[in-house]
Amino acid sequence: YCCGGHYEENNLSGKGRVDKGRRSGGSYSSEKKVYAASGGGGDSDGTTASDRSKLVFFDKRKQFVLEDLLRASAEMLGKGNLGTVYKAVLEDGSIVAVKRLKDANPCGRKEFEQYMDVIGKLRHPNIVSLRSYYYAKEEKLLVYDYLPNGSLHSLLHGNRGPGRIPLDWTTRISLGLGAARGLARIHEEYSVSKIPHGNVKSSNVLLDKNGVACISDFGLALLLNPIHATARLGGYRAPEQAETRKLSQKADVYSFGVLLLEMLTGKAPALYSSPSQDEQEEDLPKWVRSVVRDEWTAEVFDPELLRYKNIEEELVAMLQVGLACVAQQAEIRPTMAEVAKMIEDIRIEQSPLGDDFDGSRSSLSPSLATTEDAV
Repeated sequence: YCCGGHYEENNLSGKGRVDKGRRSGGSYSSEKKVYAASGGGGDSDGTTASDRSKLVFFDKRKQFVLEDLLRASAEMLGKGNLGTVYKAVLEDGSIVAVKRLKDANPCGRKEFEQYMDVIGKLRHPNIVSLRSYYYAKEEKLLVYDYLPNGSLHSLLHGNRGPGRIPLDWTTRISLGLGAARGLARIHEEYSVSKIPHGNVKSSNVLLDKNGVACISDFGLALLLNPIHATARLGGYRAPEQAETRKLSQKADVYSFGVLLLEMLTGKAPALYSSPSQDEQEEDLPKWVRSVVRDEWTAEVFDPELLRYKNIEEELVAMLQVGLACVAQQAEIRPTMAEVAKMIEDIRIEQSPLGDDFDGSRSSLSPSLATTEDAV
């Protein structure tokens, strides 16, 4: 892989998030200093002063210059191992998400630009688009579309108190299908080079303004050291990665299977990590298998789902898909294209809420109407 590494970042609406409304005009203060200092000469990596003042764009939508970005009202959304994420409101009112990368990645300028070209050219309705990037020796910024409806993780695990609005089954299966299609597109696009996503988890499934699921952070795990990246996958890490310390498309499938089990059970994989490194991990897939083996299948499912009638067959079918994805042997796991097809075949002619289910459109549950913090 171009930059030889891996990455895992906190959910933007999770622990790393600041309170809504906390904005800081000085969030980009260090970037402004870098830009102001770029008036002459060039970096040792070949970056000229004019190069450092430019954003590189990947589409023909309305563009902006670096000064516009640096003047933007910025709200810090989260901090992770690769850097800091901001919600930036430009002067014309448009909103973007900006990742300010740490200097931890080993890429030189040419290598970094080649890698951004790989990520930036990918366009799909279920993938968060990289709109542009900025490279200087001192600063590296990635600019993405801003998605306003939070993550699957926040919808599943946020506000589990009395006032919580349940995430209904129709919405869950729609989000699962969207995420599967996005990941399948990544695997298809890079079927020869076998470039994986590298960090599949529920906090990297974001929802756009229509409630459509989009895979985020594609490829960014490859910017870090592989050992660090696989270690930070936590409960989403495939068994073989404990030894190989490598990312792969088959490991992506395993991570996606964990995500499906998380969606079905309502349980976060992190809850099943071992409290001691000397003990064997009791991960979510292992727990699900043990419950199913003891024929207590109904106990597997999120109690929020059991309030809906006539969805038992769909729940069990989705459970089978999830278990196929988390097969211990990588070679017998399905491809993501096959996973997407299996989910498409789980038909819901009538949703539990009475609306016709259509996998091609969003199914915005009441839960989404209360979610505003996102990437």
